[in-house]
Amino acid sequence: WLGFSADGARLASGGWDGTIRVWDAATGALLRAIPNGSLVMGVQFSPTDGRTLASAGYSAKQWDVDSGEMIRSIEGRDFAVFSPDGRTIATAIAPGTTDMFLVDAETGRVRLRMVGHQATVLCASFSVNGSKLASGYADGGCKVWDSSTGALLRTIWLGSLITSIAWGRDWVQ
Repeated sequence: WLGFSADGARLASGGWDGTIRVWDAATGALLRAIPNGSLVMGVQFSPTDGRTLASAGYSAKQWDVDSGEMIRSIEGRDFAVFSPDGRTIATAIAPGTTDMFLVDAETGRVRLRMVGHQATVLCASFSVNGSKLASGYADGGCKVWDSSTGALLRTIWLGSLITSIAWGRDWVQ
């Protein structure tokens, strides 16, 4: 799993060995290795500061990549994605649960709990302006939520396991 910092200067990677690695994107030099303690299934830099990283695996965490120190564990597990303004992290507790959480990135507190998936939530992505959140789940469904209220806006059935989801820059409705 890979994630670039907003300025493109750093690349974070994580995998089965339980280590988050931060690389210089221009030279490929390893800048820091951060032991996560268990497999890493996702990494994403905060879009606002370039040094805070969210990771997911058997637990979701926030890291200061400059120091390598864990900032906090957060509610969630299988994915952790920042909103475009960097103030919220979407995550879920899986396997076997259908709840998704929006966590305050500054405090680590759960701000919203979104209930309504029919199967395990596997991925999520904020719209470009952050007003909506799309989530994909194991039975082939995709839900679109209002990210400020948690209201379910629509369900789209794709018919196959959804492991990754993304928004186009021009689609925010």
